[in-house]
Amino acid sequence: MTGPIHSPARQPGESPPLPALAAIMAVARFQIDRLLTPPRLGLAAIGVLFPSAVLLAAAKARGDSLERDLGAILLYALVPEAVCMLGLLVTISPAVADELERGTWVHVAVRPGGRRALLLGTWLAAVLWTGMVALAGLLLALLIGVIDRGFSLLGPFAILVGLSCIGRAALFSLPAVIVPKRSLVASVGVALVVEYLAGLIPAVVNQFTVSLRLHTLLVRWMNWRRSVTPELQLLIDDGPPWVQVTAVFVLAAVFLTIAVAILEWRQFPPSEES
Repeated sequence: MTGPIHSPARQPGESPPLPALAAIMAVARFQIDRLLTPPRLGLAAIGVLFPSAVLLAAAKARGDSLERDLGAILLYALVPEAVCMLGLLVTISPAVADELERGTWVHVAVRPGGRRALLLGTWLAAVLWTGMVALAGLLLALLIGVIDRGFSLLGPFAILVGLSCIGRAALFSLPAVIVPKRSLVASVGVALVVEYLAGLIPAVVNQFTVSLRLHTLLVRWMNWRRSVTPELQLLIDDGPPWVQVTAVFVLAAVFLTIAVAILEWRQFPPSEES
């Protein structure tokens, strides 16, 4: 069923709705509190330790520390890609789908505009939570000292982590509202098809991926532009870094706008109370 969603009139004695920004922050705090459980904290600890474990194994296999360029390639694959991607998959998609299906506290406390606040607040919580885990993993990976001049990578990679979380959390919000009952599976498909497959197609389509922007920033900040083969240069954008950063924010805004529009027009049946 489709159609605009109209919030019911406020009943006497009912608390007034929260302002939009306050509602979003309230949802974000609520979702972060839900993540502060032993199982979730255990997963976060694994995410923090995972990059260091792989780098230590790689250094041990080589019998020496990792060269800066090789270390940067591994670190990029491990943190802005693997840790951020997996962290976002297990935070935003299930959380949005679960609350839409149940229609519980966060949906009621911030009406009208509850669904909008639910989506944006959950997106913000996913970005903050996953970003903190990824940054902790990045810092630990540099502290173990297996990458030559590794701390020179801290600033650029911190920016890549932030952009990865912002853009991809917005992307994963789409399957969460389109197919909430299969949101995690759909998000994995979106990650594979949109971010990785489409990102490797040297055409207009890869301009709409976060991957292209991250690859371009990595190549520019590592001064690899001249050493990249002509074939791989097709996968790098010619714009300066500020264009790539702006593009990620624009993509995130577009994805979130579409997701909010779907929520405004789609009807979800109320959950049955047990």
